[in-house]
Amino acid sequence: MNISLQKLMVPVALVLLFGTTSLEARSFRVNQLPNGSSVGCGGCHVSPSGGGARNAFGSEVESSFLDGGNVNWVTNLALVDSDGDGFTNGHELEDPFGLWSSGDDNPGNSAFVTNPGSNSDVPSGEAAKFSLHMNITGMSPHTGQYFEISVVDVVTDSVVASEEIASIVDPDFEYVFMHALDAGASYNIDMWADLNANGSYDAPPTDHSWRVELINVSDNTSQAFQHNTDFTDLGGTVAIDSDNFQPQDFVLYENYPNPFNPETSIRFELASPGHVNLDIFNIRGEQVAQLISSELNSGAHQVQWSAKDLAGNDLPTGIYIYTLRSGAQSQSKRMMLLK
Repeated sequence: MNISLQKLMVPVALVLLFGTTSLEARSFRVNQLPNGSSVGCGGCHVSPSGGGARNAFGSEVESSFLDGGNVNWVTNLALVDSDGDGFTNGHELEDPFGLWSSGDDNPGNSAFVTNPGSNSDVPSGEAAKFSLHMNITGMSPHTGQYFEISVVDVVTDSVVASEEIASIVDPDFEYVFMHALDAGASYNIDMWADLNANGSYDAPPTDHSWRVELINVSDNTSQAFQHNTDFTDLGGTVAIDSDNFQPQDFVLYENYPNPFNPETSIRFELASPGHVNLDIFNIRGEQVAQLISSELNSGAHQVQWSAKDLAGNDLPTGIYIYTLRSGAQSQSKRMMLLK
C-alpha cells in the first residue's frame, strides 16, 4: 500500500540533518528517502531531533550517497545493512530493492518502517519477512494474454503470494511481493500465460508455464526470469476469475492462433457498455466478414472466426485486418489465414 509523504513538522532550529556545525536547515533530505518522514532526522543522526553526530546510516549516506547535497537513494544503498542489525537499509525503509525515487509515493507499509541507523530498532513479525522482486523479460510472445505468478511454499504446498495480470502490455516488467518469504524456507515461483485464451490453465504447450525454485531463503531476493520454452507442467486446473479484472480501457488483443487454419480466436475488452462492431477486411480494405454488430456490456469478450465471408463461403489464404469499433474508439490488427 502506498502512503503519501507527510509534511515534516519540526522546528527549524532542530533540523540539522547531516550537519554538526552548520545551522543550515536540511529537512528536505528526509523526503529524499523512502518513508523518510517515518524516521525523520533521527534516521541519519544519533539524536532523534537531528544535528550532531551521525549514526551508521547517516555516515554511509555522507560518505558515498550524496549528490550535490541531495541524498542519492539507489539500489546499492538499499542493499547495505548500515547498522549491522541483520536487515538492509531498504528492508527497514520498506524499499528492499531500491526501486523508489524521490517524488514517488512512499512504498510498502509505513507501520513496518524501522530506523536503518539504529541496531536496536529492528523489524519484527510480518515486517521481518523477506521480499521477492521478480524481473521478467522477453514476454512478447504473450503480449495481450493473461499472466499469473504464484509463490508456493514447498513444504506446505500453499500459495503465500500471487499476482494476476489481466493482459501483458509491456514484454519486460517487474513485480515486488513484499514480506512474503520466511527465512530458511524454500519456494516454487510458478508462472503461466493463457496462450489459448480459454480462461483456464492447460498443460504446456497449450498454455505456457514455468517454475523457478528458491532454496533456503536467507535475505530479500531479486529473481530474473527471461521467456523460454523450458516449460513445467504446474498441474491442476486454475480458472481465471474475471471478476478480479475491471477493464480500464478499450483493448483489442492479438488473435490466437496466428497464422491460423481454419479457426482463430479474437479477444477484446470494453471499459464501458455500448454498441460494438467487429469487422474483417482483406488487404485491399474490402469488408469480407462481420463478427459482431450489437450492444455489449463492459468487460472481457471473445469470439471465434472460421475464415468465412459474409455469404458463408471459405476465404482464401491471405492477410486479413480485424477492426473493433465502439463509439469514437477504434483499433485494428492483422492476421494471416494459411491453408
